[in-house]
Amino acid sequence: MANKLHIIGLMSGTSVDGIDAALVEIRNQKELSLTLKAFEIFKFPKTLRQEILKAMHAKQISYQDLCGLNVKLSTCFAEAAQKLCQKAKISLKQVHLIGSHGQTIQHLPSEHATLQLGDGSTIAVQTGVTTVSDFRMADMAAQGQGAPLAPLLHFHLFKKLKQNISVLNIGGMSNLTVIPKTQKREDVYAFDTGPGNVLIDAIVQEHTHGKKHYDAGGALSKKGKIQHKLLDRWMRDPYFRKSPPKSTGREKFGLPLAKKILQQCKKLSFQDMLATVTALTAYSIADAYERFVFPKHALSEIIVGGGGAKNKMLFSLLQRLLPQVQLKRFEDYHLNSDAIEAIAFAHLAYETWLGNPGNLPKVTGATRPVVLGKISPVLR
Repeated sequence: MANKLHIIGLMSGTSVDGIDAALVEIRNQKELSLTLKAFEIFKFPKTLRQEILKAMHAKQISYQDLCGLNVKLSTCFAEAAQKLCQKAKISLKQVHLIGSHGQTIQHLPSEHATLQLGDGSTIAVQTGVTTVSDFRMADMAAQGQGAPLAPLLHFHLFKKLKQNISVLNIGGMSNLTVIPKTQKREDVYAFDTGPGNVLIDAIVQEHTHGKKHYDAGGALSKKGKIQHKLLDRWMRDPYFRKSPPKSTGREKFGLPLAKKILQQCKKLSFQDMLATVTALTAYSIADAYERFVFPKHALSEIIVGGGGAKNKMLFSLLQRLLPQVQLKRFEDYHLNSDAIEAIAFAHLAYETWLGNPGNLPKVTGATRPVVLGKISPVLR
């Protein structure tokens, strides 16, 4: 394989906003180098987004509906790669690989089971580019949680700092990675802390009847007052006390919980309810650091990414709850925080193509390192 490769990473997370598409140039000389050449977010059509959410939360779904949704999503991912190349003014023939995470429908770590839709073979045929997909199952086959998978990228991006640092991604769910100053891959640990934006977004969407999809900049929650008695009750959830490795998803912190919260908060103003839900994300993250990180490592900084990094209310709460650590954003290191997870799957596709393991057993709980994903090759 050439020393310089163009690889597209495709990702749709638990927020189900759309497809993050990143074109990454990867060079491997003395050190692995990843450069973002182009990035776009392609929103799902409203009807498709509703289908995805329905499949996620349905107690029963027909095989016909599930198969049909898989085909639609596969085509959406292929089109995202095509449109990204058009915007970047690069031919798909110049792209060596596509790494597609797909769309998670169910993630059941306790059963070592997960389901991501978006077929790699379909993406490969429609784009003419060899595609790596279905990254999580190999780790689960090795008794791992199948998540989180971005910590390997975090390690490569930030090990050069030579300090005890943490990366905090606040997407639909929140997850943290700790990179000790030892710079050893095997010392990295990471886990999902709990909800990120998923409950905040769901509350906004339910309250506004779909007119708004998120709390832009935290402007709505900033007007409210945190209800600490309610917050204390929510913080008793056993997941927050559970020791890593651990991962979670919409199955636990999704729409059913959001609807339960709406019932519990009927007497509150919308702003107070939203402020308290935002506080749940902040307090559960801070609690995770206090319980599972600070007893092991004193951190010099926490680098925050994902959509939650743009929520000023959430960011300021975190800084107040974690005064001993400096909070920074990916942008402070000239990185696009929105693109990080898509870059991660471009990177994992590269590792898979080389036959290198992409999981970190200390992170996922797997019994051994494994090569992640399934390769759908094309002839050129």
